[in-house]
Amino acid sequence: MVKIVNTKMAIYSKLGGHIMDEDKKFPDFLLKGFVSSSQTEETFSLSSFQGKWVIFYFYPRDATPGCTKEAIAFTEKLEEIRSKGVEVVGVSTQSVESHQKFAKKYNLKHILLSDDESLSKNLGILGVTGTAARTTFLVDPQGFIVKDWKKVKVAQHVEEVLEAIDEQCNC
Repeated sequence: MVKIVNTKMAIYSKLGGHIMDEDKKFPDFLLKGFVSSSQTEETFSLSSFQGKWVIFYFYPRDATPGCTKEAIAFTEKLEEIRSKGVEVVGVSTQSVESHQKFAKKYNLKHILLSDDESLSKNLGILGVTGTAARTTFLVDPQGFIVKDWKKVKVAQHVEEVLEAIDEQCNC
């Protein structure tokens, strides 16, 4: 059972509303995550990515069809994205253990953060079921959102992200 503290916010989030817009500071956070390259659990904050461009993509659940397709697509383009100086971070409200199983099963290569719902809530993308809406943010090295994608269509999403990286990052 999910307790709704702010009904207006929950409805706004459920309808795809977002509190933050482009050119706003990405909220700081302190979350645990699974790092595929080292097969370890680590704690991350926004400052962990200071000085780097970052794609934070939020997805509802590990190992579901759309989420799996999106995670695999980011993994397949990870080398190209990183060659442009951009890090990729997947975020959902599931546990680090769930992320570890997900990453191993599908050979995912990027960081997966376990949101305790605070980050999704701060961004206005936490649904009434306690999962994040499928949303992506391109964050600059100073921590500002320079582009966001709401109601992501998985099929062409990574290509859209690559285009935005080329436009925004001057990489």
